[in-house]
Amino acid sequence: MSAAAQAMAGLRLRDHGATPLCLLALLLLTLGGQLGLLSFVLLLLHVADGVAETRNVDTLIGFVLLFLFFTVLSWIFHHLRTVILAAMAERLGLRLQAMALQAAVRTAVRQDAVEGAAVLQDIATVQSFLRGPGPAALLDLSVSLTALGVMFYMDRTLGLIGTGGILAALLLGLLLHLATRRVTAEAKRRLAATSAELGGQLVHPDLVRGLGMLRPTMLRWQRRYAGALASLYRVNRRTRALNGLDELVFAAYFIAAKVYILYLIFDHVGTLGMLVAAYLICGVAVMPFGALARSWQGTGFALQSWRRLREVLRDQAEPAALPPDPEAPPGLLAEALSFHPPGRERPIIGALTLRLAPGTVATVEGPNGAGKSTLVRLLLGLMPPTAGRVLLDGQDTWRCDRGALGARIGYLPQDVQLLDASVLHNIGRGPDAAPEAVVEAARAAGAHEMIGRLPLGYQTPSGATSGLSAGQRRLIGLARALYGRPRLLVLDEPEVGLDGQARLALRAAVAALREAGGVALVVTHEPGTWRDLADLRLLLEPGGAWQVRPARDADETMGAPLAALD
Repeated sequence: MSAAAQAMAGLRLRDHGATPLCLLALLLLTLGGQLGLLSFVLLLLHVADGVAETRNVDTLIGFVLLFLFFTVLSWIFHHLRTVILAAMAERLGLRLQAMALQAAVRTAVRQDAVEGAAVLQDIATVQSFLRGPGPAALLDLSVSLTALGVMFYMDRTLGLIGTGGILAALLLGLLLHLATRRVTAEAKRRLAATSAELGGQLVHPDLVRGLGMLRPTMLRWQRRYAGALASLYRVNRRTRALNGLDELVFAAYFIAAKVYILYLIFDHVGTLGMLVAAYLICGVAVMPFGALARSWQGTGFALQSWRRLREVLRDQAEPAALPPDPEAPPGLLAEALSFHPPGRERPIIGALTLRLAPGTVATVEGPNGAGKSTLVRLLLGLMPPTAGRVLLDGQDTWRCDRGALGARIGYLPQDVQLLDASVLHNIGRGPDAAPEAVVEAARAAGAHEMIGRLPLGYQTPSGATSGLSAGQRRLIGLARALYGRPRLLVLDEPEVGLDGQARLALRAAVAALREAGGVALVVTHEPGTWRDLADLRLLLEPGGAWQVRPARDADETMGAPLAALD
């Protein structure tokens, strides 16, 4: 079974069969809560009329006590069902969230951040449905059909009235869905587009404000936002109108059932027991269908989100980990590595073969669009190659235990992202880091003195709103990359934002890593900065062409792919 299939099976059979037992318990509680009342109704049909004729007060009191007993018992069953449903929703939601969040991150890495954010929205939609009235309404449908059978047992016409009430509830739900589907989709689209437009304008707030564009930007956004809200108001008006019709139809249904029983009583066919029984059972038969119809739209959205999540969990599933290759050489090895996206005439990376032995420093050079960022993602195992493989000390970087491999890798991207946590936790990659190792990494990055000047030192918050400068954030990101003495260090244009002293510290850190037997890969537009420190140069150009040259080779011309250099 594939990893994706195992994931989906895990969602269906949670915790080694615990969920099937819970589902069985939910069904039994639902049946017990309602069938007790239905049994009382059947008993009432046979005995109540005799009580009315004999006017036996003791029997009447017994019936009242029996009714109270079944009512309390039904409430207990429903309460237990609600508790179990909430616990199941929480457990399933957390498990789904953990799995889908990983898939969202992988989607954002391999495709774009917008697709990753859409996954998060789908998680919220499914969790909202699980915590809503939809699952309970689905469980109650089984009892509704039983109650409808009792209505037919009481009287055929009464059963037909119940069937008409069910059909009316379903028809109203369908009308609600059809009447609001397009308007709701349009309102959501306009709100999303409006928010995206404002977010895009505020990516560079200084530019907007500095050029005097704040007022026209806000006026344009406000007009669009007002239009989007108007669409939502139309949805709400239609929903309120159909809900009012829903109440009217249900009132007509209950009146029709009671009037019919009264007619039977006046015609000396029906009895007072039938009237009381019909009063109790009509709601049990139809109300769950009404609740299901009212949540029709939410159920539809949840099913759509669930289908998309299943596709993401299947397409972006974590690959099965492979054991290390015992015959692979130590260091970093790329074998016939290719990346050729569908629809492109030429590959981005074409059959790249490269070996970086322990203690090797290599630079990656090439114009924009040559595939440097793609190569970094492939080497780090952040996206699957079209062909070939990448091994770090024999371990496939794509098919691996990401937690174990990540501890052996240091990575400084172009855009440093820090967690909304302290400097200590950011450098140590979490709250469990040893302070001595964090300080060692900060010293290696030349960031220790800078951190000491911060208001709270290593306990200073370093999230997006911390106020740290770009240079400070980059030094902290470099220290995080050096934390734990990684076996592979990948630096993507590390010189950006660093002054002369920080660049010297950066070079010293790379030199120390090489002396310790690590592998360093530096993506750079300033190869002269690393010429005396690097051993190899990997030259890329658009279309997948590549060359490996000695770092001190002055010839920078591009040619056909060369054989790997050991």
